[in-house]
Amino acid sequence: MAAAGAALAAGIAVGQEPETGPRPDLDWIDRHSVESGEIAVRSSKDDGVISVDTAALIHASVEDIWDVLTACEIAPQYVSNVLSCESIEVLDDGRAELFVQTIKPMFFIPRFEHVFRLDYRPPDRIDVTRISGPIDMMDGSWWLLPQQPGRVLLVNSMSFDPGFPIPRFLLRATIRKELTTIMEAVREVAEARVREKLEAAP
Repeated sequence: MAAAGAALAAGIAVGQEPETGPRPDLDWIDRHSVESGEIAVRSSKDDGVISVDTAALIHASVEDIWDVLTACEIAPQYVSNVLSCESIEVLDDGRAELFVQTIKPMFFIPRFEHVFRLDYRPPDRIDVTRISGPIDMMDGSWWLLPQQPGRVLLVNSMSFDPGFPIPRFLLRATIRKELTTIMEAVREVAEARVREKLEAAP
């Protein structure tokens, strides 16, 4: 379930004016925990749909994190259940893109391909929508919210309905684990890029 973390930015400038739209609910986040480096996570189930939210503070710029989130081709390097991911079509003059992704979600479920769409809403949001494949429903968003000093609160909200028989308690536990791991990986990769830039600076 790593589609929320994979795509190509297709030349969208992060410095553009933000689009209006829904804002993430932040009231559930334990600020003390995320300040100490923990990944905040909550989940719920409603009529079979599993919703999971994660959040983390990252010592990097919005631009650095955006670059990681939109690098589809590197997703298999840091997300264990993503086997491949590639762009198949750029839409709306680069404001959206379609991707085909091969994943292996759980040990008892065979690998499968699915197509999803990313809508780029610079500078602070990327929306994810399921297009085709065995997953019945997958919708969500990433928000990149600047914080002081020099940090970003990265929030991910995703909802899933797998469309195949699986105990919902197992699905929720698996998705919580996977999305927490993805958040940790995005933070690690983004902060590593910042360190590389500092080391390369004259």
